[in-house]
Amino acid sequence: MKQVWWMLLVLGFSVAMAQTTAQLESQVLSLINEARARGVACRGGGGGVRLSPLHYDATLAQAAKGHALNMGRYGFMSHYFQGVGPRVRVARAGYGYLRMSEIIFKGRNSDPARAVRWWLRSPPHCRAIMSPHYTEFGAGLSRVGHAWAVVLAQPR
Repeated sequence: MKQVWWMLLVLGFSVAMAQTTAQLESQVLSLINEARARGVACRGGGGGVRLSPLHYDATLAQAAKGHALNMGRYGFMSHYFQGVGPRVRVARAGYGYLRMSEIIFKGRNSDPARAVRWWLRSPPHCRAIMSPHYTEFGAGLSRVGHAWAVVLAQPR
């Protein structure tokens, strides 16, 4: 009986953890769309125009999540893992794109607002978020290491 109770407790904790991660990822996507709707201007040029919201894409989210998990698990922050960059990861996930960008963040916690603020203060990340060319995106979070990856893309 004790084993069954323990398994239910662990299963319940795992489901709650997954929901929390999904909610945080959803919040990052909402904050990015809010910035686009406001027409955030980027330092050094770019942005400053109100844009349509990006649409969630599960394939982009899968590519982003895999990279975030690797950054968290192995304790690094880079667009490359074992020699593979974002363009290859997105193509391997099965997403055909005309254009794409990946933005990443690693912090002391998994706060979505902190990650988005950092991206919007960083000129190249801000320009990616505020690009009118992108129409779809997906986000991934690794709670281990507090690593974020977001992929923005224009599909073929």
